[in-house]
Amino acid sequence: MTDLLAFLDAQWSWYLGCPRGQLHDGHKHVVARPQAASEKGSPWPLRRGPVVLFTTGHGWVMSLPEQLLGAARTSCLDLGFEELVREGDHLSQEWFDHPEMHFDRGAAGYRTMNRVAAPLKLRGWSHYVFWYCDPATWRPRPDEHVRLITEHDADIWQQWLAWPGPMVGPHIRDQFEITDAFGYVLEGRLVSAAQIEASPEDFAWEYGVDTLADFRGRGFATAVLNSVTTHIVAQGRVPWHYYNHYNRASARLPAKVGYFHYAEGLFGML
Repeated sequence: MTDLLAFLDAQWSWYLGCPRGQLHDGHKHVVARPQAASEKGSPWPLRRGPVVLFTTGHGWVMSLPEQLLGAARTSCLDLGFEELVREGDHLSQEWFDHPEMHFDRGAAGYRTMNRVAAPLKLRGWSHYVFWYCDPATWRPRPDEHVRLITEHDADIWQQWLAWPGPMVGPHIRDQFEITDAFGYVLEGRLVSAAQIEASPEDFAWEYGVDTLADFRGRGFATAVLNSVTTHIVAQGRVPWHYYNHYNRASARLPAKVGYFHYAEGLFGML
């Protein structure tokens, strides 16, 4: 675990543009966003937006374009991570729990961060939680009901093509180079799936997971996550899983599979 934590710290600090020690020293740091954060191979949320507030639970690092450093230091250095995200997180949770409500959660919440980033005209904010798996300690737990989804498995492939959820499915192949998917097949029906969403340059490979509504809460997602994790480790990559803070169902999964919580961040998206 020590080796993996050092590796993750090195990767994230490089992309954020700060020394590794600033990730854990308990202080608040405002740093200039490096060009590397926008390049292929950097963690996906960083590629989507120019501003991130990142914490491992000890202080925080804010990485943003150089022209915004002064405004960020003036507005944010007296505030903790929770203070900066609390209002926006509350509104996002309401939006998730009550989708019939209509309001602009991006503009209404995260007011301090919105003021700092106003010149960028961001589309909104996403508060992500990051979990990783240590390949050195991973032990496969195969399940006979889980299989790799391929075109050679015609019936399951057709069910895959008609998959209703947004987090996994054939459309993912248009966005990522590596999209291997595993499915839990119950009496001939594809009921849960996990799909890698990565590029060869990524130091860690992420995935999406989804289970049909009538089959949730029965351990099917855990089984497919075990298989996709084993597959990622076999490719010499670090498995990771992240989710929006308001998604309580996703929050329970990584710990069940054996992942550990590493960090969380508020990402401003273009």
